[in-house]
Amino acid sequence: MMRMVILTLLLLFAFVASGCSQNLQPTLPDNKLSASCIPALTALQQLSIRHIGIQQGEVMPGAPWLRSNRLVDHFAHQTELSDPQLGDLLSYMSHLASASLTRESQLLPASQRQQWQQHFNVADPGSYIDGCSEELVQQQLLTPDNTRQWLDSLPADNDYQPLARIAGLYPLTALLFKQGVIREHQWLQQQPDELQNSAWQTYTPQIIQTSAPDLKAAARNSLGIATLPPAIEQALFDYHAPLWRLPDNQPVNRPGHPYWDETGLQVNQLPVSFTYLSHGIYHQQTTLQLNYLIWFPERQPTGLFDLVAGKHDAVIFRVHLTQSGEVLAYDSIHLCGCWYSLILPEEQRYTATTELYREPTFVLHTDKGRQLISLTSNSHLLIASQKSDLTPSGSKQYQLLPFTDLLQLATKDSPRSVFNPEGYVAGSERPERWLFWPMGISNPGALRRPGDHAIRFIGTLHFDDPLILEKLGL
Repeated sequence: MMRMVILTLLLLFAFVASGCSQNLQPTLPDNKLSASCIPALTALQQLSIRHIGIQQGEVMPGAPWLRSNRLVDHFAHQTELSDPQLGDLLSYMSHLASASLTRESQLLPASQRQQWQQHFNVADPGSYIDGCSEELVQQQLLTPDNTRQWLDSLPADNDYQPLARIAGLYPLTALLFKQGVIREHQWLQQQPDELQNSAWQTYTPQIIQTSAPDLKAAARNSLGIATLPPAIEQALFDYHAPLWRLPDNQPVNRPGHPYWDETGLQVNQLPVSFTYLSHGIYHQQTTLQLNYLIWFPERQPTGLFDLVAGKHDAVIFRVHLTQSGEVLAYDSIHLCGCWYSLILPEEQRYTATTELYREPTFVLHTDKGRQLISLTSNSHLLIASQKSDLTPSGSKQYQLLPFTDLLQLATKDSPRSVFNPEGYVAGSERPERWLFWPMGISNPGALRRPGDHAIRFIGTLHFDDPLILEKLGL
């Protein structure tokens, strides 16, 4: 009992401390550019927050020309960030902010966007945002020591809610949840045998790339982040695109493309997979991460009190690559952040941890290569992953599309994102949120935007943590 009290007090202290941190503001020269660009970008960002929410990245206090993510958090808190690294980091943050703010401006109500353009005399929002951001970064680099101090002062992004864990008696309830996770993993391990005689339906990529792009010659900045030409990036996605395997052909198991109609967000039956590139850190080397997302119309209830059923369901499969293009690992989550799976090459050893307050990891092994991903019916849980060089007869093809398409779905009025201003897929809420809140995850079960995925109920870990493989024990 005393240990539970101590843990609760530590959580309370962490919560209070995080709320008391003071952030420096970036220092910029007081000139004409700052006087025009900063108010304009600040106003546009406020419009985005008010009307459509931040769709990608995290806003930076006092710096609307920059955005952050957990990769930025990692580099920003390095004790010895050289001048080239500082410049490359700010450029990365600026590109993230410019691309995101430009897309968000296109989602604004037309009247609001036009008023902003008229007020700040902006003819082309995209060009204006890019130009201002680039110039403000250059001005910020004139005071590198202040910029380093400002970056280091920023709190790391955290999608856990310490207060909810305190109110929910986390030291006690977490142990109950852990037993549920263990039982769930045992059930998943039994599914390949139980479903082996199913009428499997396989979805294969339209383009089967048989040779891996050469990444050894790719240009890299001082942070180790590669700049890939669009053709090379697409070839990389084509080469590693998985095969998706479902036990039957029921409508609930047909991946499709979300779209908006008068009644809300729907999903058609045109098989697609949405892709995006991200980065991690493994043994101090920057890695490439290939993300593949498929979307299902729903997870149907299997009983009167099914807590995890609801509209919309989506699965992300990710490939971790070294700088030379070698596979480090694969992993997967649902777009709610739930049901994390780690898939390791056969030669990769893994020893599970036995810490009391650490959620066990569901681990599978496979041979390196294009993966055949087997999911359960309706719940779409990953139960097997294996190398597959052949296209099964009777399979259906799916198309690869950029993830940003989901942020600009066409409607009769103006483009609209699948994510609401809070970063969730509206209508994907699950009844489990009324029971699982003591684990400190906001709106558990609801689908949410990348960057907001807390993947452990017991302990803490985020899907986009750049050190995720090392934190998992690799």
